[in-house]
Amino acid sequence: MNLRKRARFGADERAYIDVVPLVDTLLAVFLFLAVLAFQSPLTFIAVKLPEAEKGETQRIRAARVQVTQKGALLLEGKPTDIKTIERFLSDKKPQYLIIEADEDTKHKFVVYVMDTAKKAGVENVIIAVRKKR
Repeated sequence: MNLRKRARFGADERAYIDVVPLVDTLLAVFLFLAVLAFQSPLTFIAVKLPEAEKGETQRIRAARVQVTQKGALLLEGKPTDIKTIERFLSDKKPQYLIIEADEDTKHKFVVYVMDTAKKAGVENVIIAVRKKR
């Protein structure tokens, strides 16, 4: 005699898969991947650009030099020195050079980069600013 009862599932007791947590998890993963996919490959530093009332936004292909508050130089987001910048500008011959200097940077550092650009043959030097709100 079999004393154990066989478990039988009725129509109401069948196992089911709840898809709501699955969809929520997949949505979170896709959102995370989308944020990673559209992140800019450029490295940004903490340069606080000065404000200007007049200015315009332009899309151009140019070399970018950043000058930190203490005068450190970055070329395309990588730490560098003035000799490397001069060689880069002489080799690449960009049409434009964008200087992004912190608003508290001493004027001499910006002038030094501008002078280097002119020596390398760059005709158009642009100083980046933030638009006043």
